[in-house]
Amino acid sequence: MTPARFLDTRHAIWVRLEALTAKASRQGLRKLTDDELHELTRLYPAVAVDVARARMYKVDDATQRRVNQIAIAAHGTLYRRTSGRKLSAIWRFFRHEYPRLFRRQWAYMTLATTLFVVAMLGTYVATRITPSYAYLFVPQGLDVSGAREVTAEDISERFRRMPNSPMAAGIMTNNISVAFFAFALGITAGLGTCYVLLANAMMLGGFAAHFANHGLSYPLWSFLAPHGVLEIFAILVAGAAGLRMGLSLAVPGSMTRSVSLRAGAREAVLLLLGTIPMFLIAGFIEGFITPSYIPGAAKIVLGVTVAAVVIAYLTLGGREIRNSKLEIRNKSKTEEKAK
Repeated sequence: MTPARFLDTRHAIWVRLEALTAKASRQGLRKLTDDELHELTRLYPAVAVDVARARMYKVDDATQRRVNQIAIAAHGTLYRRTSGRKLSAIWRFFRHEYPRLFRRQWAYMTLATTLFVVAMLGTYVATRITPSYAYLFVPQGLDVSGAREVTAEDISERFRRMPNSPMAAGIMTNNISVAFFAFALGITAGLGTCYVLLANAMMLGGFAAHFANHGLSYPLWSFLAPHGVLEIFAILVAGAAGLRMGLSLAVPGSMTRSVSLRAGAREAVLLLLGTIPMFLIAGFIEGFITPSYIPGAAKIVLGVTVAAVVIAYLTLGGREIRNSKLEIRNKSKTEEKAK
């Protein structure tokens, strides 16, 4: 086929695709008729092939550039809204679906919280009674063997030595990895999840008791509370996700073990995904606010407030659609009775 023949047979198609693309760009894809949308999706692949054919038939450079631009514009028109739909789906998930999913897992959340609280309080009491137990749980990087050598400033001073951005990124990565292990080890029928929860609870309990034994409870909690309350809650949610998956494997009920595991794993993964924003917020606070010179009381209030807002969102979120439907139904019944 000669270049002239190629141009004669394909030019009308390029013009039509160009017109459809321009209309869709101005008014949006929804403004196209069904026939126009079908024509757009049919012509785009053909013109995309024409880009290569124009080179093969050695068409002039200007025409090659025009065909290429038409194909690029059509591709952008057809696929540019994919990200918008994804963002809409993500927004819908966090606004409506995730709070409902969280409330359905209340039993696993209760179990994870109970394990954590009992282990933390048990370790705290034991370490208060026998201070030497602290060295089984307290990280070696923050030794407070002598109360006179340690001040409230020492607790956060080590964090001020690092640039905030890298530190926040490292903290978020570490916290998310803890949550992931709490979830992933649920495949061991929940035993691995229990281990992660107990290990973190005992470390926190021993840590708190160790500082309490040296009269540093307030500076410790003013350091931990801003990020720690939300951080611990997120780990508990991840633990609940691991228990959900583990118990679906260990106790399948009337379902086969494989079917029960698939159902449990799906809900567990979605439950885990919802903790990512919590860790991002906690990591930001830990990197930028915790080591700051803001008064300790203000930091504690901030930590409790942020966690309370998240818990309120999880316990109350996703109800408005259901309530609106109920109001419409009640209104319809009232109108029927009035008639």
